[in-house]
Amino acid sequence: MDIDGVVSTDYVEQDAKTPASKLRGAFDTNEDRVIIITNGGSFEGVVSQKQLLSSHHPPDETAMNVAIDPPQVSRHEDVREVARLMVENELKILPVFDEGDRFVGVVKAMDIVEEVQENLNTLDVEDVYTRDLISVERETTVGQVINHLIENKISRVPVVEDGNAEGMVSIADLVDFTVRQVEKQEGGDAGGFDGHGGEGSTTDFRASSGGYGERAGFEDRLLDLPARDVMTPTVYTTTPDQQLGDAIGEMLEKNCSSLVVVGEGTGEVIGIVTVTDALDALTNTDEERIPVQIFNVKMLDTLSREDVAKRIEQIDAKRTEMNILEAKVVFHEHEERLRGMPLVETTVRLFTDEGRFFGSGEEYGAEASFGTASEIVEENVLEDKGRDMTERNDRPTAKKQEQVESIVDWWLEGEEEEGEA
Repeated sequence: MDIDGVVSTDYVEQDAKTPASKLRGAFDTNEDRVIIITNGGSFEGVVSQKQLLSSHHPPDETAMNVAIDPPQVSRHEDVREVARLMVENELKILPVFDEGDRFVGVVKAMDIVEEVQENLNTLDVEDVYTRDLISVERETTVGQVINHLIENKISRVPVVEDGNAEGMVSIADLVDFTVRQVEKQEGGDAGGFDGHGGEGSTTDFRASSGGYGERAGFEDRLLDLPARDVMTPTVYTTTPDQQLGDAIGEMLEKNCSSLVVVGEGTGEVIGIVTVTDALDALTNTDEERIPVQIFNVKMLDTLSREDVAKRIEQIDAKRTEMNILEAKVVFHEHEERLRGMPLVETTVRLFTDEGRFFGSGEEYGAEASFGTASEIVEENVLEDKGRDMTERNDRPTAKKQEQVESIVDWWLEGEEEEGEA
């Protein structure tokens, strides 16, 4: 089955010279959360909301500098291959080109899963959902929430209290909330605030009553607010026994890209199922190999997908009484370089029939970084340790805290530039 029937010309487009700070507003009415960047009508790249809002951008940076070059597909590309490219490149939209290399439109993840919805009913949510749920609590601070989103390269996180889903916090929620509070401070609102524009539940947080006063300390107080003040209280849920196609149908109906998975009869949060999980299910073949999901695959230069898969299989073979059911390998490139080689952080997560194991490594170059991470996770598997992935340090390190503050600074700078325009 090819993608010809789901190629779309409905997308948001911005010129390559558009300042990065101006791109933010283009996401306000963009359900796809991806912008197509063009130069004189020619395709140049894409910018996702998660990518744009998860890092600080200099005032003079343009859309051209921010855009990434995604995989390009044709109308007759197999739907499974397109799904694989979306998963591995963490994109919900890919550009489509004709035989003459002319940009003709885009293919969207939601359109693909809608097209194959009935076929997905051969699977249940149980077969694909993510059990390694990253969540926060009502009292988790905004700064810690932002740190979770950046560190785990995700765009939203559920708020869970005593096993119950109480809300969701997304990057978009955080930006909107931050901007509203700046407007209140500069407008001289003496009241506190919360995520819905009312008075804050943190009693010692009050916006300035002196008009355009100093912003000193404002960001620190903002980052110390609890997640309950910024979360969206609506949470859509499903259960493990629901057919995957029906779960996708609910996402389409509710215009969302994920459902929180709760235990049947208990209502306790046990995971999350996303459109990406459904796409990943499409890539599975009848060949009996361990499913390996690679994120940021563009960093595989001297390393191939086959190299990664074989290394995971080697680890699996060393502990015969245990079976690896699925592996996720995440590459993250830092700005630091040594002789042109980027510093890369690699995380390997193994989902097995005896629990979950993980290992991470930081080296120059993806191959060396993966080598270190795979050695650590192998040691954890053989020594039966490193399996508890739920205990995370909520408090960001000094370096992470600086990164969080830098990002919030950029959100605020972008708002000021829009106000001056």
